[in-house]
Amino acid sequence: MYASNDMPMYARRGELRMRRRVAFVGPLPPPVNGFSSVCAMMLERLRTKIPVDVFNRAPKLHARLWGIFLQFLHPARYFGVSLRRDGVILYLALSGGRGQFIDLIYVLIGKLFRQPIFVHHHSFIYINSPSWFNRCFFALTRDATHIALSPKMGRALVRVYGLKSSAIIVLSNAAFYEADEEAYAAANDGAPLQLGFLSNISFEKGIVEFFGILERLTRAGVPYQAHIAGPLAPDARQTFDELLGAAGDVEYVGPVYGGQKERFYRQLDVFVFPTNYANEAEPLVIYEAMRQGVHVIACDRGAIAEMLSNGAGLAFAREQMVESAAAHIAKLNDDRQALAAAKRNSMQQARRVRYAGQVALEDLLACMQGMPEPARTIP
Repeated sequence: MYASNDMPMYARRGELRMRRRVAFVGPLPPPVNGFSSVCAMMLERLRTKIPVDVFNRAPKLHARLWGIFLQFLHPARYFGVSLRRDGVILYLALSGGRGQFIDLIYVLIGKLFRQPIFVHHHSFIYINSPSWFNRCFFALTRDATHIALSPKMGRALVRVYGLKSSAIIVLSNAAFYEADEEAYAAANDGAPLQLGFLSNISFEKGIVEFFGILERLTRAGVPYQAHIAGPLAPDARQTFDELLGAAGDVEYVGPVYGGQKERFYRQLDVFVFPTNYANEAEPLVIYEAMRQGVHVIACDRGAIAEMLSNGAGLAFAREQMVESAAAHIAKLNDDRQALAAAKRNSMQQARRVRYAGQVALEDLLACMQGMPEPARTIP
């Protein structure tokens, strides 16, 4: 088939792919958190495949009024890009809360110019507690491609908002991690168990519950060494200092990054994540621990139970977290072969999920470049 200007149709399609560019809308560090970190990794991958215009949705912490002004100015710049260029694709890392009001402006502009829209989901808040505005937003994006963190999230989006299963791509955050060939899963038969907590040290992330687990282990006579890392929330400082002072063999090393963070995980046998945050999604710290061969015990929130399948770890209900986690750790202390097997399972699961995520990521990037879309079903 030939177009009216006598150019072969396949050549026209190739030209369109070359003209394509992505309008990237999402928060980038600083501040550094799981959402902004994944957005930064996604942006890095996009830039290797296709031209990108960046519209940073991160708040300006030290210039609040200026930051608000920029958040309304950026959509105007996006409108200008859409007006000047053909082949613009909207990639939107969807906000979890009131930021969706600004996200909606981008969606309306994208629909005005009939652009392909890709919505990347990073939160369970609008799944657990859908509002009238959420329902209006999803009604407008029903024809978009939706990127979910896990099959559970994908199925929930279909159930709550009536999205088509064929519109869902499942893409785990594990896809953005490089392989770690140095990771080695083993358990020392003679040493105390090495337990770890790494997160924002706050009531919401379960620091009180972590010390509750340590207290039960002490009463049961289970030897351990506990390691805590992460920035300390101001409102938790007094409680944390009191708990740390009353605890046994516990060290707090403060925030850790890069190689220091990897070394923190590698010393551990068990990573404990007793989060109280109701809308937890797919915490990066869990994958970071798993890929270093660390067994994980966590509170059952969001996609955590799916992350810890195939023997990689256990997810307990919030009400059972302290008692059940302590009991499980005590069993591992008595059976070091089971601990070694659990640590190997954790590392293998991290590699398995990473490989599946990378396949999904390559399919997504090819789709954004204009390649044919693969048939999709939610696992």
